[in-house]
Amino acid sequence: MGKTGKISSIKKEYNRNNGSLEASLSAHGYSRFPGTGVRFVPYKEANGTYRTGLDPNATYLQKLKKTHPENYKLEVDRVTELKKRLEAETGLDLGPKSEYYTQIFNDRVQVKAAIVRLKEGDNVYNMDDPFQVITYEWLRVHPLIASSYQAYERGEYPSNTQFYVNDENIEEELKYRKKTLINKAIGFLDSLSLEKRKKVARLLGLPVSDNSKESMVYNLLDTFIKQSEIKSGDFKGGNPVDLFNKFSTMDDKLVSAKDLVEQAIKHSIYRMTKGGRITEGGQEIAKDKADLVDFLLDEKNQDDLFALQEKLKMKKSVLV
Repeated sequence: MGKTGKISSIKKEYNRNNGSLEASLSAHGYSRFPGTGVRFVPYKEANGTYRTGLDPNATYLQKLKKTHPENYKLEVDRVTELKKRLEAETGLDLGPKSEYYTQIFNDRVQVKAAIVRLKEGDNVYNMDDPFQVITYEWLRVHPLIASSYQAYERGEYPSNTQFYVNDENIEEELKYRKKTLINKAIGFLDSLSLEKRKKVARLLGLPVSDNSKESMVYNLLDTFIKQSEIKSGDFKGGNPVDLFNKFSTMDDKLVSAKDLVEQAIKHSIYRMTKGGRITEGGQEIAKDKADLVDFLLDEKNQDDLFALQEKLKMKKSVLV
């Protein structure tokens, strides 16, 4: 057997002197009688879908999106790829409303999700067997199975939770993917010119001016990319790597136009209403920032682009 997944029982501590059955079992390293187990079937959500562990749109992932946004996209990518592979290997539909899960209690259906009895100790799954992988994946996200022993100890699961996912492979995979994405972003940062770094930094809401030194700009961007999530500003709660990649890979003309609009608003050449509309001298000139960027990028409006650049230069010269 190669790579494995493991669901283990949680060993509870009891006062060994109180004479209880639980204390007697605990004294011998057990949580229940040897040979007995707890039955599990795929968890059915309130909306009628099954929690398969292979659904990138699952409701439980929305909680992950709020609490650990840095892991959300990585997990979505992982389960999307895994579902595609398992469906190809088994020929099954593994969607959250597929017959594979909905017909689990239908004795006339042969190929369906397994009814699992988790035993005391370690329950090991062969990750080279696609059907065992499918079972392991829905067990891994079952609400009555802690995602890790540490999560159980932190009180993230009820005190009567009896099993936990005893597998470092997934955590390590998430760390690996996250570090890989960060390192690729840092590598791309190294390839950018100082001018584009400044523009990207300003679009990310970082305190960078035309006079900022190269070392300062680089350090700000490096710190931004490596943070777990964006903690303030217009992009609060977002994924730093995704946002950096979005702006840094944009066409140079588009980045310049976006940066120009942001600076024009910052230096009060333009005003932005509560509804997001852009005004100049009390007159509306664009319905929003995106509309203004499109206007400035239009070849027919290059005179307006140059005029705005000159206005911005004059504003900045006054501040020097």
